[in-house]
Amino acid sequence: MSPVRAGVLAGLTVAASVAAEFGPLPVSLPGGLLLAFVLPGFALNDAIFRPGRRDIGVVERAVLVPSLSLAVLVLGGLILWSAGGHLNRASWTLVCAVTTLIATGAAYYRTLRAGPAPAGGSKPPPVARNTQERLIRDVLPLTLAVLLVAGAGVWSYADSVNTHDVPVSTLSAQPPGPVDADGNRAVRVSATGLAAGAWTMVLSDPAGVEVSRQDVTPDGAGDWSGQVSVPGDQRVTVSLFRGGEAAAFRTLIISAVP
Repeated sequence: MSPVRAGVLAGLTVAASVAAEFGPLPVSLPGGLLLAFVLPGFALNDAIFRPGRRDIGVVERAVLVPSLSLAVLVLGGLILWSAGGHLNRASWTLVCAVTTLIATGAAYYRTLRAGPAPAGGSKPPPVARNTQERLIRDVLPLTLAVLLVAGAGVWSYADSVNTHDVPVSTLSAQPPGPVDADGNRAVRVSATGLAAGAWTMVLSDPAGVEVSRQDVTPDGAGDWSGQVSVPGDQRVTVSLFRGGEAAAFRTLIISAVP
């Protein structure tokens, strides 16, 4: 990495970090995107692979930049979290910026160690840039990747259109009432998004022993609401079963009186 390139990359990293941390949204968003997807991978790419390597083409380097950047986010976040740090804007910015600056320094150091080419040394033969083999090797994988991403995006959008209005089944309870003379509390339990058919609600104590059960019949919209009586001195698990299934479809816990 040349001194000019290293200086520009380091300056851009500092500017993006300041923009992402302290700037308004129109400035912080581009700065954050650069730190998350471009700058760390660009610096690591130059630090790991020398620019003149012929076995790594333009497409490979273009894919490595966002891939290495995302790897920095994942690994840096795991290390930061395991060390007890907080995962927030400041920590993500610090991880990306420090990694980029260290990688930039390493790439520049490699250039200094390589030194200038000898004056009388033979130069490598020029590499043809527009040969058919190079076109197939560089453009075809990138085209396939773009088609794959585009196909996945179209499929995801179509699936979201078809499933966005699918009802979500819920089971909830209002705060229990006061303890009556028998030591029980009345609780109103509600369920939504239930399919047509037979449903059963089972109440059990902390040991798993069944306290009571009742049939649940949802209305035309798939909703049901009813009042149940639970012991006031112990925690109760409310399980909703569909048809004859052995596993509970939805479960909630009603705590005992403290």
